[in-house]
Amino acid sequence: MQKVRRTRHTRWSHRQSGFTMLQMMITVAIIAIVTTFGILGIRNARAETRVQNSTRRFAIYVERARGDSIRRHAAPGSEAFVQTFGEGTSTFNVRMDFDGSGTVQTRTFSLDEGVTFNNVAQTATFDWRGRIVERLVFQIINEARGIPVDVSGSGDITVDDQVFSDDEIPGVALAAVTNDVVPDATPTPTPTTTPTPIPTPTPTSTPTPTPTPTPNGNGNGNGNGNGNQPTPTPTPAPTATPIPTPTASPSPVPPACASSVSASSLTLSQSVTNLRSGTVTFSLTNATGAHTISAFTAGSGNPLTLSVSPASLNGSGSTTVTIGAKTGNGNRGTFTVNISASPSCGVAQRVTVSVGN
Repeated sequence: MQKVRRTRHTRWSHRQSGFTMLQMMITVAIIAIVTTFGILGIRNARAETRVQNSTRRFAIYVERARGDSIRRHAAPGSEAFVQTFGEGTSTFNVRMDFDGSGTVQTRTFSLDEGVTFNNVAQTATFDWRGRIVERLVFQIINEARGIPVDVSGSGDITVDDQVFSDDEIPGVALAAVTNDVVPDATPTPTPTTTPTPIPTPTPTSTPTPTPTPTPNGNGNGNGNGNGNQPTPTPTPAPTATPIPTPTASPSPVPPACASSVSASSLTLSQSVTNLRSGTVTFSLTNATGAHTISAFTAGSGNPLTLSVSPASLNGSGSTTVTIGAKTGNGNRGTFTVNISASPSCGVAQRVTVSVGN
């Protein structure tokens, strides 16, 4: 048997192993999916952080403004307040004594990037007791979510809560109090003496003097009175007045198309059944042709449900817009619904919608 001689130049064949193209594609797809979810998670976390930081900072300034009015025993006209400017805005004004010097200043502050207010323009003005006229809800929102800042009538500030204390207080019926004070007898009025009027003297008229006639002659002294008579001035012949040519009357301008709503405000509730939705009537006057009616909530987010029936009008007519409240603390507050026609007819109508819990 012949033996094979091995040298250093002899190559041994080994079995090769690796990944197929299908395996590589599956691995890359899994990595891409995991990376995408990771990036989205980081983005959502950053958005959540921004809206929480902005809400916390805004609530702190509301607390400071309330405390400043109480500390200064603010007189009318110098109360501290916090003011917002409507849906989609990201700045707010604060008026208070910032440095404790007794000088009241107004400063403007901004929310974080991408964070805006989602409520109508409103102002929380605190009196010297730290109270406001009526409870308010400020909605701060971004792509992550909306967070409410509630300010009760007594000035209490609550952040991100569904239950609003003022709405939970039942109405108080005041009993009529009678027979607690005996009224005094009606005093008899003292007669007032009317003074006798002093007669006014009648003025005496002064006679008008008779003018002396001036002779119109040359006074030649012969006594015949043949004076020189004045030469009469000739009267000019009247000029004929031209008759104006009548002009054609302009064609009457048709009245402009106009829009209107039956109510400019609605009050809804998230929990009271008969107040979960309301309707307003949107009307077109002097309209021609077909118009599409649309309704949308101003600002970011979608805190309300909106439906239009019918969705189009041919000429003048009316349509019903139904506005409903959604549940959740991020959907409470005061919002603006804009209703308009396309092609445009008049101006867009605004309906202010207040949603409580």
